[in-house]
Amino acid sequence: MKRIRLLAAGIIVAVLIGAAGYNYYRQQETAKLYTGTIEVTKADVTTKSSGYIKELLLSEGMHATKGQLAARIDRKDLLIAQERDRAALKKAEAQLRDLESGARPAERKEAAANSAFMQAAFEKAAKDYQRFEQLYQGGAASRQQFDNAKESYDATAAQLSASREREQLVNDGAREEQLIAARAEVGRCQALLRATENDIEDTFIYSPLDAMVLTKNFEAGEYVNAGSDLLTVADLSDCWVKIYIPSTELGRVSVGTLAEVRIDSAPGQVFPGRVREISENAEYTPHQSITRNERANMVFAVKVAVDNDAGVLKPGMPADVSFYD
Repeated sequence: MKRIRLLAAGIIVAVLIGAAGYNYYRQQETAKLYTGTIEVTKADVTTKSSGYIKELLLSEGMHATKGQLAARIDRKDLLIAQERDRAALKKAEAQLRDLESGARPAERKEAAANSAFMQAAFEKAAKDYQRFEQLYQGGAASRQQFDNAKESYDATAAQLSASREREQLVNDGAREEQLIAARAEVGRCQALLRATENDIEDTFIYSPLDAMVLTKNFEAGEYVNAGSDLLTVADLSDCWVKIYIPSTELGRVSVGTLAEVRIDSAPGQVFPGRVREISENAEYTPHQSITRNERANMVFAVKVAVDNDAGVLKPGMPADVSFYD
């Protein structure tokens, strides 16, 4: 009987020692376990143009490739402005070509003919003026007749001079100042057309990443202002867990240190990870992660990159990270 009691006591002591050892082991393991949240690279698909959504081609859960068309904004006013600017550019280019090519042969002939006609008219007026001057001095013509001949002579002289100047302008072509102004007008019209075309291009919204659509904030037919976030997409392959390690334990990890990541929704499954980034600045542990007493400790933020090729890990999931010596 005494032996049985001694045996039972020994068993109890062994159990207590084993339990204490197991608890100590679990404490040591727990000390190496850090809790954080799954994060991924996110991007907002934002519109630069205000207007009604004509098409919204992506929905939550869909996968988008980088550069894929996500939405279109209906802006008929910009299409009308594009037609206007194209017409203005064509007109300016035609005027410039006309100035650069100079006068046509028919225009030169017409200018020369006008000058010849005015030359003949001037010569006749000059002869009439000389004749009436002699008649007036001899008393054979009145003062009124002499004055009329002089006025006709002066008028045809002025007309001949103007005709010759016009002929010279036709032969010389446009002045350099006119060409400079015409070229500047072409440049101005081109700039206006480019600006309108850029505004039209902004009505097409594309995915910035190869990513999954997390949220859709609008529906087709709704009016949106410039700067509105139509969608939020996430690159699930660029995945990490952000944890906070006390300064006393920071020496255990460095960039490249291997880790294991576990999530509650996949019990027993281990996701390989590697430390990608360690903050250079200490901070107080975030309120939501540990107790009030522990918040007094300074910690360092650590990003652990996780292999998420299968897309099992989703942003916002809680995750546990383990490091092993």
